[in-house]
Amino acid sequence: MTTHDGEAANRPDGTGEQPLSSGVSTDELRAQFQAQGRPGLAESRRRDARQARGMYAAFAGLVAVVCLVLIVVRLAGGDALGVWVATYAVGMAFSGWGFVLARMGHTRWAMMVTCIGAALAGIGDSPAFR
Repeated sequence: MTTHDGEAANRPDGTGEQPLSSGVSTDELRAQFQAQGRPGLAESRRRDARQARGMYAAFAGLVAVVCLVLIVVRLAGGDALGVWVATYAVGMAFSGWGFVLARMGHTRWAMMVTCIGAALAGIGDSPAFR
């Protein structure tokens, strides 16, 4: 049912297309609704962020420890110092920085830096540097 201006007429049963007049605009109602939020949503996001930081920190720490162990094993095995030590050391430094970034909450950067560190460790372990 429409009026001659093209607007919907309010029906007494409340099924009209226009909201009932309550003195509050639609924007105010929307703002109040969005301000309510869900009580568990913020807590679950904080928990997920903590878990992500812990996971990335553990991964970066593991890569750094593996680089350090590989340096010690190869030096103990009688390999001469060379470029491989530098690639392992830089990989370990990158992974250590990834650990710090993860603890600070910069998980994307932490993952990127840790992957670069792992790639450098892989390059240092290549047969070209033996």
